Amino acid sequence: MTDNIVKGLGCLFSFIFLMVSCTGTDLTETQVDDAYKGKPVSDILIIAVTGNEHNRRSYERKFVANLKSVGVEAVASEKSISMPGDLKIKKETILSAVDQYKNDAVIITQLVGKETKDVYQRGGVTRYGYFGYTRNPGYSSTTKKVRLETNLYDAKTGELIWSGISKTLSKDSTDRIMNDVIKTVIANLKKNKLIAPK
Repeated sequence: MTDNIVKGLGCLFSFIFLMVSCTGTDLTETQVDDAYKGKPVSDILIIAVTGNEHNRRSYERKFVANLKSVGVEAVASEKSISMPGDLKIKKETILSAVDQYKNDAVIITQLVGKETKDVYQRGGVTRYGYFGYTRNPGYSSTTKKVRLETNLYDAKTGELIWSGISKTLSKDSTDRIMNDVIKTVIANLKKNKLIAPK
């Protein structure tokens, strides 16, 4: 009787673990300019293209902090670049910020897709003995699927060095999603030897 209860609860916890383990961030597409391999950048201007100023500040500051933690100099664009209503930043505006901060590269991140789903998982019944049973309650959750495009440019030439599209499937907060994306992008840039301490 007790064994059946344990088995039932074990199945429930296994299912919940499976749901949680399916979350995270992956780079679904990446492109690297082979000419830049072995010529890493070390001082980057970070630009998050969004009309949500709170999210922009948070993302840029987190990206700067994560880059600095691996020895790469970086600065957020929030104080030098105003986000236009159409989210189209002029090249001259970016170059002006680059001149101000003496950057050798620019990272631009923008949202390319977002989907939110509310999911309800029905509970089940675990039977044991002749008349006994336990009812597992159902639960609801919200899952976010976010796709961001991040591009790394040479500040002097404007040439695209690296491009990646990240896909994040998560039940976590926007801040956690930002952290996951930033860490995934930085790990790939390090793997391709495109960033290095100044």
